[in-house]
Amino acid sequence: MTRRQFLRLIAATFGNAIVSACANALPTPTAPAPTRARPTSTLPPSATPTAPPATATPTLTVAPSRTATRAPSPTATRTPRPADFVTVRGDQFFYRGAIFPIRGFNYYPRLHPWRTYNLGAWDANVCEFELRLGARLGANVVRTFVDYHSSLDNTKPQPPFDDAFGPNPQYLAHVREFLDIAGKLGLRVILTLFDGMNWSLYEPRDHWIAERYVDAFVPLFANDPRILCWDLQNEPDRALRQVGRAPVLEFFRRISRRIRALAPHQLQTIGWIDRARAQYFPDLDTDLDFWCFHFYDNAERLPELVRFYKTKTRKPVLLQEFGLPTGGPGYEGKDAEQHQVAYYAQVFRTLAENQMCGSIFWCLNDYPIGLAGNPPIATDSPENHFGVLRLDYSEKPVCAEIRASWKEGL
Repeated sequence: MTRRQFLRLIAATFGNAIVSACANALPTPTAPAPTRARPTSTLPPSATPTAPPATATPTLTVAPSRTATRAPSPTATRTPRPADFVTVRGDQFFYRGAIFPIRGFNYYPRLHPWRTYNLGAWDANVCEFELRLGARLGANVVRTFVDYHSSLDNTKPQPPFDDAFGPNPQYLAHVREFLDIAGKLGLRVILTLFDGMNWSLYEPRDHWIAERYVDAFVPLFANDPRILCWDLQNEPDRALRQVGRAPVLEFFRRISRRIRALAPHQLQTIGWIDRARAQYFPDLDTDLDFWCFHFYDNAERLPELVRFYKTKTRKPVLLQEFGLPTGGPGYEGKDAEQHQVAYYAQVFRTLAENQMCGSIFWCLNDYPIGLAGNPPIATDSPENHFGVLRLDYSEKPVCAEIRASWKEGL
């Protein structure tokens, strides 16, 4: 479901006035949030010496990305054992024989959403500062996105002239640096591939292009236990409807098996948003290790949806995205941040009552107007306000709910 549909549905909770306020003002991507009376943050930007300057109205002037120079962390250099990787048993995740509940956040940098690793956008210091704030909430997982087209090495001839093209080496260095930062902070990484991919690659005649890309990308990280999972793509639901079932499912089968051969110890999934995709669980059951769904509906509808998924598979079912904006058209009210708290509390309670394997909220940061979305939305939108951190990195009240719920095992 699109975020426009979500906002219409959620109006059942906050009143029909929101529908009329939102109906004319919302495009469609996946993200962020600021708003009203701001309680004193328990984690001001000054709490971390390495923090970049944080201001309520940040400048958008960014210096070009520097070359990654950090020394790789020990887990990236030694030969890992199977026990170093997170595994799946039944409907739960395990690490070294114990259940590993997923407590995570979706991440884009505050000033470079949808462009985390792009040349000219990547900033390791900002990334480390922001991931540290997420880790302090009690998170053990971060989900991040690889933009397919931005990652390509455009210095090489493209097909059909040369089938040996792949990701830009500097882009890959940024991904490696991200893993070093995440590993240092105790965060496992879900790496989502093929974001923003041209739909022509779903066609069977072009599957080899995606395979060449995987061949160049995955082996560099195949022995890295900091990667919890390869997420084959984010929300390919619309492609299934428009390109067709057969080519899209075959695309995922081929990519999954290619990655499995290259990286047998790392898990695989796909980030679906529509419950109707459960009809494809049997088609991909031998390829994917667990299932994901995204939820932006009224929280009261979540219990029924969770029960539905549990009837469709015995594998883990992860709530990979959920959230509520605290600003933008329709969300300017003084109680918006408290609504976010109530929403998260109800979601966590539902997951605990149904013994789910965990969740990853959308998302860590709010974003300045004009940056959120892919392509960016020029005007203010709820997309700018889904974060649990405001633009000045101060915490919204929902952060206390996240800490308490994760501490209680929810």
